[in-house]
Amino acid sequence: MMCPLLTLNRKPLLVFVCLSLMATSVLGQSYSIRDFGAKTDSTFLNTKAIQKAIDKCHANGGGEVVVPAGTFYTGTIFLKSNVYLHLMPGAVLQGSYNPADYPEHDILAAKKFGTITHNGLYLTYMKALVIADKATHTGIIGLGTLRGPGEGKAFQLGLNKDGKPKNIFFIGCQDVLLEGIRILNSAQITVSISGCERVTINRIYLHSWVNWNCDGLDIDGKDVIIANSIIDSEDDALCFKSEYLAKFCENITVTNCVLSSICNGIKFGTGSRSGFRNITVTNCIIKKSDVNAFRHWDMPPSVVYKPEETSVNCGIVILGVDGGLVENINISDIVMTDVLSPIFIRVGKRFVNPEQKPSVMRHINIQNIRAETRSIIPSIIAGLEESPAEDIRLSNIRIAIPIRVSADSLQTIPAVIPESIKGYPENRVTFGTKLPASAFYIKHAKNLTLSDITITQSQPDARSAFYLDDVVGMKLRTVTIDNKKLVKSEAMLVHKKSEQIELID
Repeated sequence: MMCPLLTLNRKPLLVFVCLSLMATSVLGQSYSIRDFGAKTDSTFLNTKAIQKAIDKCHANGGGEVVVPAGTFYTGTIFLKSNVYLHLMPGAVLQGSYNPADYPEHDILAAKKFGTITHNGLYLTYMKALVIADKATHTGIIGLGTLRGPGEGKAFQLGLNKDGKPKNIFFIGCQDVLLEGIRILNSAQITVSISGCERVTINRIYLHSWVNWNCDGLDIDGKDVIIANSIIDSEDDALCFKSEYLAKFCENITVTNCVLSSICNGIKFGTGSRSGFRNITVTNCIIKKSDVNAFRHWDMPPSVVYKPEETSVNCGIVILGVDGGLVENINISDIVMTDVLSPIFIRVGKRFVNPEQKPSVMRHINIQNIRAETRSIIPSIIAGLEESPAEDIRLSNIRIAIPIRVSADSLQTIPAVIPESIKGYPENRVTFGTKLPASAFYIKHAKNLTLSDITITQSQPDARSAFYLDDVVGMKLRTVTIDNKKLVKSEAMLVHKKSEQIELID
């Protein structure tokens, strides 16, 4: 059971997560892993001892399996229904550095698609430190630490390589709770919630910066609350996935989180098979990490301000590229700093749905955004000619841009902007880094409203602030560029093959 979310507009949000508050008082019997032979000996593998405790707790009707203070090395353990892993203060569940301690767990029956390296095929197996498969009323709670083996030499396999274990992988589960714990040093995606329902994630601290492809929190589920958490990851910090057919990622609330990444802060996709709907993200901070490692975007200072420093690739990314539906997405009250570009919204055609149709995107609302950027790459809203991005509303947006394109550099902008429809969708890749707009590049879109938009540039940019291509129906209300009202001029607003464009004071 989950309690409702109480929100106050533009004020700190309070999330009453009843399940988490009640957890320690209703979990039933407790089973210490020490009673089953677990040892704080770095040469001793505790996998069997911990699994015995879990199995015993499950067989006796459920409760909690307690990891006391100390460091316990383990390979893969499997949580079961009605069993909660309780990490006590000072407890460290440390993942083994031996790849043999992470068996391939068969998930083919789940019909879960891969996102990057699997070419549209179902995943056959998954490796993780903690796995729960089709369990109910389960999770990990406490004030202790779950630490992955990501820094181990055996797992330094490089970018987009399989065979590395996640820290936490829950698949096909119901009534899941992650509460209070620290989650560190995964070898790839840190926490993966896949095909689950009724999930609460509250007050976690996640730091994963010792390997490639270390998303922070990946969510593919239904009826989910995420609150009061700090996520600092090498790859996307908070990433929604839709990797099943006929199973939406939907009915999700995220609030009061701090998100750091060298990739993207808040991302929908790329996996977007069925799609995303009814998702709200509010009151979050997006910022660069203090870590400067792994990914360095190879771009010159003419494109990125202080390229030697870390940055967030994009603050908010919303993708529909695999044939799914993306609708009713609400994002508000976000402060983002050190982003290459604030917003990237894209309908693509990497895959199509079983009816051979591309993704559909509509009813997107983004408001109350403060963004400090680091590059000449503008925010992008782009659909497909046959499936335009539709009913996109942006309001109360403040964007500060510290870098410009000079008049002498205009010749470096292509006369025809390349468009990668089937490639990997990303702000730096899909259309290239040099676009004819300094603030917003909008293509193949319908029925857009941008209200109360303020763009501040450190120096005048030779490009138009807004560049529209194949846009039908757009209202620009109370838009200012460096304290000047937006007008239809080459310096501010250029549109081609577009109609019904209105400027409203």
